[in-house]
Amino acid sequence: MSGKVVLIGAGPGEAGLLTVKALEFLRQADVIVYDRLVDPVLLQERKQDCELIYVGKEPSHHPIPQAEIEQILVNQAKLNKLVIRLKSGDPYVFGRGGEEGEALYAAGIPFEVVPGVTSAIGGLAYAGIPVTHRDFASSFHVITGHLKEGSDPLDWTSLARLEGTLIFLMGMTQLPSICTNLIQHGRRPDTAAAVVEWASRSRQRTVTGDLTTICGKVAEEKIGAPGLIVVGDVVKLRDKLNFFERAPLFRKHILLPRARAGRSELAAKITALGGEVTLYPGIRIEKLHDPAQMNAIMASFTEYEEILFTSAEAVSLFIEALLDYGKDNRTLSGIRLTAIGKQTKEKLREYGLAADSLIARRSMEIIRQACAGNWQQGTKVLLAGSAKYTAQLAEELGGDAEFAALPLYREALEAERPFDLNRYDIVCFSSSASVDHLLSVLSREEQALLRSKKLLSIGPMTSRTIREKGLDVYREAEAALPDSLIELLLEEAGEVMPT
Repeated sequence: MSGKVVLIGAGPGEAGLLTVKALEFLRQADVIVYDRLVDPVLLQERKQDCELIYVGKEPSHHPIPQAEIEQILVNQAKLNKLVIRLKSGDPYVFGRGGEEGEALYAAGIPFEVVPGVTSAIGGLAYAGIPVTHRDFASSFHVITGHLKEGSDPLDWTSLARLEGTLIFLMGMTQLPSICTNLIQHGRRPDTAAAVVEWASRSRQRTVTGDLTTICGKVAEEKIGAPGLIVVGDVVKLRDKLNFFERAPLFRKHILLPRARAGRSELAAKITALGGEVTLYPGIRIEKLHDPAQMNAIMASFTEYEEILFTSAEAVSLFIEALLDYGKDNRTLSGIRLTAIGKQTKEKLREYGLAADSLIARRSMEIIRQACAGNWQQGTKVLLAGSAKYTAQLAEELGGDAEFAALPLYREALEAERPFDLNRYDIVCFSSSASVDHLLSVLSREEQALLRSKKLLSIGPMTSRTIREKGLDVYREAEAALPDSLIELLLEEAGEVMPT
């Protein structure tokens, strides 16, 4: 019996351009076989026990031959696994997806293809260059610039005569040859041309010119691979349509140390403003199972007047535990449900439950202020969440209410190596936990380097932790909210908060 392989296109680069169907498969995968240009953020969507296999290729350096990659897919699927082959762009646009599909067919392995946004279209859109326009081009042609050594099968005469837009992928080393051949075979020397490096990423760079000048401009700016080459008058529209490179946080590389697992609202907002965010270190959820403790909780369940869920993960694991004990949502009737964070509230709704109270973030002070009116003498409150945080809450909240910690999981830090701290302009700390987590995975040399960075803090408690660690706070947000940190980032970039 064999498993299945899904060939998935990850899009031109920006993680948000992944399709919904592709994301669903990533979350189910047993194995992900991925390329060099895949945004690491996408790999964080995998489940806990998913295996990662890197098969990245660099220009003129292919450590794992294509035939071996195909054999990896076959072998892993034969172990009855769901195998994801994750590659940039679209699998069938010069991505060798067709070759891999043929190999899987020959081996009798079921497979499926999830198309991706090809860089030939999506990448150029992020550079402000449409591939077609009624006034400039009624067709476009995508050509590989990655030719086998000693061969040139391209029909340059036909290409030069085409009126549409010409797009060359994987052709940076061939740029001089491409320009020369087009001119020699009849294309006007003053035909507009552009090269886009790292399309759709915050590190994107674009140079424009014509067939006679573009090579010199690329050399002058030291533009390299991965790069898109586009030839045609649509390039002239860039000044009007260049939305991405005008974004307020464009080319800002921001390190956002993780405080907890799950999605980051702050990271999403920074990305929407054109910034490139790295969430580091990674956090893996490890489910806990203590039958004795769970039996005790279930035996006295009706005594609890409130359940405080500290995360979306806590909600899922709690409902799972209820079902394991033969209970369901009806058991929660009459119990007040409190959610910390919007994601936790949304997760409750997915299970048909409405939060009676929403606490903006995991701040002890904010929790006390929000819940003080509900916690009277003898009120029994169940704290559902991670082992570390529920124990901390039970110890520090105190007061008249009685708190019982229900640890459903623990969070394990995952630090990928090598890690280049030099590439970040700013480090944003969103909580004291984010400070502790980052410092725990940095080397002594990296911690010393951190002192030279601009450290932004979300509020007084986080700032105190930063200083206790021997670091300086560059700026502190006015309010302990993600939007206040965004305001600081925009001010540092010389911009204002969008309305």
